[in-house]
Amino acid sequence: MIRIVIDANVLISAAFGGTPLDAVSKAFSTGEVFLSPDVIKEIDGTIRRLSPKLGEEKVEFLLKLWRRLSSLCKVLEPIGKGRICRDPKDDAYLHLCIAAEADFLITGDKDLLAVEPERIAALPDRLRIVTPRRFLEIGLDVP
Repeated sequence: MIRIVIDANVLISAAFGGTPLDAVSKAFSTGEVFLSPDVIKEIDGTIRRLSPKLGEEKVEFLLKLWRRLSSLCKVLEPIGKGRICRDPKDDAYLHLCIAAEADFLITGDKDLLAVEPERIAALPDRLRIVTPRRFLEIGLDVP
C-alpha cells in the first residue's frame, strides 16, 4: 500500500475543491495517509488563523472536513528532530516521511519541492515530493 504525507496547506485547500481536493481524494483512496502531532498543530493553527477571513459557515465546513480527514489518518510521532529543509518549519513533514517510510509527500511548498530525497540519507529512497497536480498525473501502480 502506498504511504502518503500531505502538507497542511494542501489538506486545507481541499476544502475549497479543485486540484487539492482531487489529490487528497486520490491519496485516501489509494494509500495510507499519515499525520504527526506537529502537523496536526500546524493545521489547527492555520484553521484558527483563517477563521476571521472565512466566516463562521466556511470555518464550520473546514473543521468538519478536517475532523473527517484526520480520523482516517494514522498518527506517528517522528523520532528525528534534525534540520533537513532550508525552511526549518517544513522539517516536520520530512521527519514524518521518515517515520512513515512514505512514498509521497504532496505539497505546494517551494522549499519542500526543492528537497532532493536521494541526497538525504535519512529520507526513504522511494520518496517522491510532488505537487497535487503531479500526484494526480501519476499512475496508481507506482509507489
